[in-house]
Amino acid sequence: MYQRRTTPLIQSLLLATVLSSSLITSACSAESSNTPILSNQSTSTEIYKLGLAYFEGDSVPEDDDKAFELFQKAADKGYAPAKHYLGIMYYEGLGVDQNYQKAFELIEQAANQGYANAQFDLGVMYHESIGIEQDYQKAMQWYLLAANNGSFDAQNNIGNFYEYGYGVPQDYDKAFEWYTKAADQGLDLAQLNIGGLYENGYGVPQDYDKAFEWYQKAADQGNQQASNRIGRLVMNGKIDDEGIVIYSTQETGLTLGDIEDMSQ
Repeated sequence: MYQRRTTPLIQSLLLATVLSSSLITSACSAESSNTPILSNQSTSTEIYKLGLAYFEGDSVPEDDDKAFELFQKAADKGYAPAKHYLGIMYYEGLGVDQNYQKAFELIEQAANQGYANAQFDLGVMYHESIGIEQDYQKAMQWYLLAANNGSFDAQNNIGNFYEYGYGVPQDYDKAFEWYTKAADQGLDLAQLNIGGLYENGYGVPQDYDKAFEWYQKAADQGNQQASNRIGRLVMNGKIDDEGIVIYSTQETGLTLGDIEDMSQ
């Protein structure tokens, strides 16, 4: 699920982002008193953006209570993104007591309005049994809706479902297909997952060099697990480490420089 922009996203069980970061937009500028003004004619979008500014601390002091109040006003006007963020706040217990059931209800409302980020999160909630009984089939239904609405996080999770057979027959070819859709949009988790398919020969010929190429793409975006896997490939003699950037590896506590010293 989602956390503030200044902190890492909470990882779902499917190596997904939790909630989509594409929502983050520039918010209304504040007056010198740091109290932006809304009029009676303010639209639900304007109210929502101001709530987002308080939620993120963007041009105004971070204030969960004000963010919740503003999201609620926009949600009362039927604005789906505001319902989604209210659900996030209930999930995280920000500005309100934590309540997974209420989070589910609000995110479901936004999802039913066709909002892709909420559709993805509803899939995560069904998959991880957050506020609702676990249901892989319903999770897949919502991931597919979100993916068709452009969510690369959902595309990655669909690939994960096919790779591990969650609610669907295991199918490495389909896993590769869906991972590729997300990876082509730059999602590091999907790049990591494609690397895993190549490293293990799942649905593709085993190819350590291609595995490295995909791990490198993910590692370049700061994905530590990809860095760990590169270190593992080097330690196991699967790739030539000449010219490879040194990566710290949490699994071994070593760096590629350490590995080079050990091999001399």
